[in-house]
Amino acid sequence: MSAYTFSVVYEDAGDGWVYAHVPELPEVHTQGRGLDKAREMARDAIELVLADRRARGSDIPPTGWALVEPLEIAA
Repeated sequence: MSAYTFSVVYEDAGDGWVYAHVPELPEVHTQGRGLDKAREMARDAIELVLADRRARGSDIPPTGWALVEPLEIAA
């Protein structure tokens, strides 16, 4: 069985919530209360989007990459 690897970006959404999105799959954006739940929700959302893309005959993009880093800007 083959597998896909996607970059998932997690961000603090406040009040204990974590927002997740996948740059390679713009349809995927979800959230969960805490990181573990956000990971679970991201996995579920990715699986749904892949199934939908397959059903429509749409391409599944190759694995990309995402980088988050601090960038200091003078005030």
